Order: sequence, then structure tokens, then C-alpha cells
Amino acid sequence: MGIYRSAIISRKPGVSESEFRDHWIRIHGSLAFKLPGLGSYRQNHIKRRIYEALDVSVQAVDGISQLAFDSIGHMEISDASPEYAAVKADIPAFQGGITILVLRKVKVWGDSNECGPIKVLWLSRKRHPSENVVGEWAALSHPRVLGAKAFVQNFIIDRGHPVSAGVPAGDAQVIETMSELWFEDEQTMRSALDSEEGKALIYSDPLLVPMAVYQMDEITIR
Repeated sequence: MGIYRSAIISRKPGVSESEFRDHWIRIHGSLAFKLPGLGSYRQNHIKRRIYEALDVSVQAVDGISQLAFDSIGHMEISDASPEYAAVKADIPAFQGGITILVLRKVKVWGDSNECGPIKVLWLSRKRHPSENVVGEWAALSHPRVLGAKAFVQNFIIDRGHPVSAGVPAGDAQVIETMSELWFEDEQTMRSALDSEEGKALIYSDPLLVPMAVYQMDEITIR
């Protein structure tokens, strides 16, 4: 099973939302597309900020990338490449902050290969710092949300690959999971998030507390 390398990024001061989006897709995306060993590459652009906690030490969030590799070892080979050096050199041109996480995907229910175009993504921290979330979460029952096509949980498995690119980094230690939920259309998504099952899934997990919840515009680069 492969891994995802995710960058939680914010806009550079003075860069507009449209400039940030254009640079990330057209310039930065084209550079990252060339990384050796890269599988899929998705960019998550924030379409709607549904919830953001105020007491979180992660930098402001304007987008989240998802780059797939076969393993951490394959990712490290890519990190040593001249292609990755070009990616890092471009970061200060449009990013104000970056936090790097390495994750492993778990399909909870539904088929993420046939998911709808509407995506909700949320970042969570441990509800109780001492708990082993990875070991205990899979044993729990997670509400099936009416209208949702698929639910994927991504567990943080490595926080030891920060990027040194001349921009500040947030606190990677506080994030425990990144969750993804897909819908066929926006009305179904809004109804689902307002339902008891939707609220329970996101906000009442016995092991996790949401830090930020977003509706994403997911762009597939590769």
C-alpha cells in the first residue's frame, strides 16, 4: 500500500486568491508533475470554509496537496532529485507557509474510485493525547451519511519530512488525520452535513476533534 505526501499551504501575503490558484495549478503543478516516482497528484483548493477552530497552531490554510508515492523510501528518492529542488525553489513565489505530512489511506465505506465531484475534507487532532488513534479508530462504528458516495480516512504516519524552502511551517505534531467525504452534488452535500449523521461523523468522533472543515475544489494534476 502506498502513501500520500500532503502539503498544507497558505497564500503568500500580497498574492490574491486567483493568483494563488493560477500559480499553484499552472506553474507549481507543472513542476511537481515531473517528480520521479510520483503516482497521482491532486490539489485541493478551498471552495468554502465550513469550520475552523481558533486554537490551532497550524498556519492558515488555503490549500492542501496530495501526492502519491509507493513508499516513504520512494518519496525520499524523489526529494533528492533536481525536479524536487525546482519545486522547492518555486514555493516562496506564492506560498506564505507550508506544513508537510505523510499519510496512509484507509477506505472506510463506499468506493472512492467512483466518488462524486463534490468533496469535503477535514483535519482532526486527537481528542485525548494519550490514545492510539490508528490502533483504535478502525474498530469503531462510523455513521453512514445519506447521500455520501465514499468516506476515506488518512492517518498521519510520518511528520519528519519538513520542507526547507524559506517559508514558515506550522505545527505538524497537532494533526492526526485528514478525512475525505464525497458527494454527487452540492445540495446533497449540504443536506448531509446538516443531518445528525453528518454532524456525528465530523464533530462527534470519540477519538478525534475537527480543527478545520472545508468544501474543496479538487484538481487532478496527474
